Amino acid sequence: MLLNECIESCLDKNYPFFADNIDIGEALAFMQEKRLECIPVLHDGKVTAMVTLLDLLPFHQSTNINTQILSDLKLNQVESIGRQEHLFDVFSKMNLFPIPVIPVSEKDGKYAGIIQKAALVDNIAGVFHLSAEGMTLELDIPAFELKLSEVIATLEKNDATVLSFGMYPATSKEDGMVLTFRIQTHDLYRLVKNMEKYGYMIRYSSPFFKERDDELRDKALEFIHFMDM
Repeated sequence: MLLNECIESCLDKNYPFFADNIDIGEALAFMQEKRLECIPVLHDGKVTAMVTLLDLLPFHQSTNINTQILSDLKLNQVESIGRQEHLFDVFSKMNLFPIPVIPVSEKDGKYAGIIQKAALVDNIAGVFHLSAEGMTLELDIPAFELKLSEVIATLEKNDATVLSFGMYPATSKEDGMVLTFRIQTHDLYRLVKNMEKYGYMIRYSSPFFKERDDELRDKALEFIHFMDM
């Protein structure tokens, strides 16, 4: 699946919606029956808001619940995402939607359906190999010495496959950067030791041995080094 097709593949076209002129009582009864936390609200076919069960519950015992409509609630306006938007562009907007679903619109702004936030998170996790098959390695590097191509080349020279990477400023040093990698390797212990020998400062690595095995692994590494000579 191409990342610019992610929204299309996750799109739920059958998710219910309300017109903004529906009775509050009818909307509440429907959401309780279907056990839905939130539903898009449309005006002229376009998403204008998201109504939640918490928005409606205060009207449960109101005597005029069937005389008020959703537009009377003055719900907060919400945006929608485009059906053809890229996964990364959508992910950066997730904080705009505090609810678990995100409304999706066609190019003309008409409502197309919703996508679940959980589906976006799963896709991001897949892109960056955040599941169990990868290992994590973080290096603390001065910004003026940062040459990403050299770091990746060193990792690959030591039989590691770089699955994904990112970077962020180190909090301990004003000009420092942290490179975080998701990698695959047959011997993470040896990789870490070799990276340290090359002068890289290891900030974090995935667990690769138990403490009681330290001495045994050190001796094994010394033997491997001897055989390499």
